Amino acid sequence: MTQRRSHFRAEFGIIPAFMMLLAGIGFAAMVFLFLVAFPLVDPHAPPLPLRMIGAVVGGALVAVYLLLVGYVNQDAKRRDMGQLLWTLLVICIPNGIGFLAYFLLRKPLVQFCSKCGGRVETGFHFCAKCGCPLSPSCSACGRAVSSDFVVCPYCGKALGAAGPATP
Repeated sequence: MTQRRSHFRAEFGIIPAFMMLLAGIGFAAMVFLFLVAFPLVDPHAPPLPLRMIGAVVGGALVAVYLLLVGYVNQDAKRRDMGQLLWTLLVICIPNGIGFLAYFLLRKPLVQFCSKCGGRVETGFHFCAKCGCPLSPSCSACGRAVSSDFVVCPYCGKALGAAGPATP
């Protein structure tokens, strides 16, 4: 039995470097605010342990917010969804509702034909522009199969020694 690998690293990798830097600066700013600025402004500031907890939690929230904004910005671009519009929506709609709306309404990833470069919808077996087969499929039932299958798991037809047939 094979385990499914997580794509977290690949998804995290689409966040621009400047947003990661900005998230680090936001975290540092919250630490400075809680540990240095509050005691200077307010003589009755909470004790140091509470300020430290506030600094870490507040800094983490700011950093996660900025990283999510960067993720939505790049993810909307690769899904062809209006990068600037969705970035502004997630920033302007309060309480995380913008993020929730984005993740509920986002389109599938855009794919392109390897032969002609045309846009291909997810789940298509053939390119609509040039007819190039995009994924192996059974010649009998037309369902997608893996390239290492010998028999179609849906209809039971032999796929052949040369690999699965594509109609």
